[in-house]
Amino acid sequence: MKQIVDVIVIGAGPVGLFCAYLLIKAGHSVYLLDKKEGPTEQSRAFNITPRSLEILQHHGLAYRILQQAISIRGALLYVNGSIIGDVFFEEVDCVFPQLTSLGQSSVERIIIEEIEKLQGKVAWQTELISYEQLGDQVVAQVKDHTNGEAKEISAKYIVGADGCHSKVRKQNPTWTYEGHSIKSQFALADLVLEGPDIARIRNRQVVFYHSRGGCILIPLPHHGTEDQITLRMVANVGSYETDDGPRVTHGVDNPREILTLDKVKELLDKRTEGLRVTIKKSLWLTYFNVNERIANGFRRDRAFLIGDAAHCHSPAGGQGMNIGFQDAENLAWKLSLALKGESSDPEKLLDSFTIEREPMVKSVMTTAGTLSRVLLADTYVMGVIRYVAISAAFNIPAIRRNMVNRLLQIDFKLGESPILAQPGTNQHTLLQHGQFLKDTRVLLNKDVAQKVDRKTIYQIMESLNDKHMVFWVITRQTWQHQPETDLTNAFIDGISSFKSCRGVVFQSITQFARYNDDKRSNNKVDHWIDTHTMSSTDSLSSRLGYTTYLAASKSVTPAAALVILRPDRYVAYSSLVSTHVELDQAFAFLNSYLLRNK
Repeated sequence: MKQIVDVIVIGAGPVGLFCAYLLIKAGHSVYLLDKKEGPTEQSRAFNITPRSLEILQHHGLAYRILQQAISIRGALLYVNGSIIGDVFFEEVDCVFPQLTSLGQSSVERIIIEEIEKLQGKVAWQTELISYEQLGDQVVAQVKDHTNGEAKEISAKYIVGADGCHSKVRKQNPTWTYEGHSIKSQFALADLVLEGPDIARIRNRQVVFYHSRGGCILIPLPHHGTEDQITLRMVANVGSYETDDGPRVTHGVDNPREILTLDKVKELLDKRTEGLRVTIKKSLWLTYFNVNERIANGFRRDRAFLIGDAAHCHSPAGGQGMNIGFQDAENLAWKLSLALKGESSDPEKLLDSFTIEREPMVKSVMTTAGTLSRVLLADTYVMGVIRYVAISAAFNIPAIRRNMVNRLLQIDFKLGESPILAQPGTNQHTLLQHGQFLKDTRVLLNKDVAQKVDRKTIYQIMESLNDKHMVFWVITRQTWQHQPETDLTNAFIDGISSFKSCRGVVFQSITQFARYNDDKRSNNKVDHWIDTHTMSSTDSLSSRLGYTTYLAASKSVTPAAALVILRPDRYVAYSSLVSTHVELDQAFAFLNSYLLRNK
């Protein structure tokens, strides 16, 4: 049997499911397979950062997550039985200023349900046998273990989301998975606890450092009585020591031994000295083996790697599933552009996936690896460093904010990329290329033909999340004038020639007399009003850095700001524009990887 689709996705864990969901939602046919019988039954990964939750919100999934999840509000630190740190997470500048906790099994089921709403499905108990790249297609041989039937699947691209033992990666001899394993194991236990200190640790992470080793208690959604809580216990068994051999041992699927409840009770009793809790029941017990490895590139022509297939690292900091979600989003919109024929240079576009993701992944791996070494090393020197560093992180506000921002992934920024403009002299105070646009206060839609529409910039972008958004910002101080009408019209005409873009004109409330008098018969350009341009730090103009320029400008007619936002909300290009030449430079950048209509 032969089947033809746009993309084959191998692996239906949360990262593979999310990638397939994005592609199906964008109108592409996807063959999604996994050799498992169905979604995982264990909690496994559960930590969802604010950045990941914003991504899920951008694609219509956050409300499903929040219906079942809990928010983690802060942390406690114990050292040898004494509390030395007690903090609540400070408010941070994002839509969801919290760590969100929901087990992988629940996350997978939510995404599967949303895929099925889009008429997609998962081919369970189906295994990739082999694949080869033939010209402009990938041909995969798969086996359906429910009936023993062999199938041939032909696609434009194949995505390996099949974990650290990825067949997609292993079947290409040019791919390596360099790194090391950590010899010590981690004990993972999902437990229901009761006792006098339950209220103290409810919805908070609790970190214990003891001469016998470390232990972390992390809240999970609880479905029992109020006098109990459900949480994940993570404890190291053995000190930090690495093995540079090639054997990949990462994960929970092949533990070296069975974790017993008696062992968990022993660890909890010895490591959590000072905390008055007892185990009511256990939900899941296993050992976790940690590797720190990364593939030498995430693309081979029409084959791509995401999630653990591309990189794996210590669970310290809880970043694994989160950077996998970011892999999936980064890749999906680029594949979609290539599949729709809307890229002027598909090779440059698809090459940018590895170029952009690799530095971010390495940064996370470095942070997680450093945390592991600090937490697990048992030398006297490391013990002193650990005590000083963690005490400072809990008790010094500046260090605590930096730690929280890293943990919550608040300030990730793209480095160099072939689809990001080079820094230019016309940027001035504008948001730089590679920076992430944060959400704004509400804006007003200038079209009031049917209703008054009030939305934040994220809400505006959510309905157009497969498009590049191109902002023409001509907000002003009250005494300043808009640019000449022919320059704004040239922007509207020019951006309308890009099928993959949506143009938006932003004005101040004081710049017009009628709400709909500036609406042109062009369904590719919208007009919105930034109501608090100068007075609010979270107005769109302020978020873009344009308010600072306007405040410093002495010109009666300041330059407009042209900002190009990619579908993942990173800035691709920003410039002040006061001439047609400068406007044409922005369109030339867009045309370097997006196709212009003929």
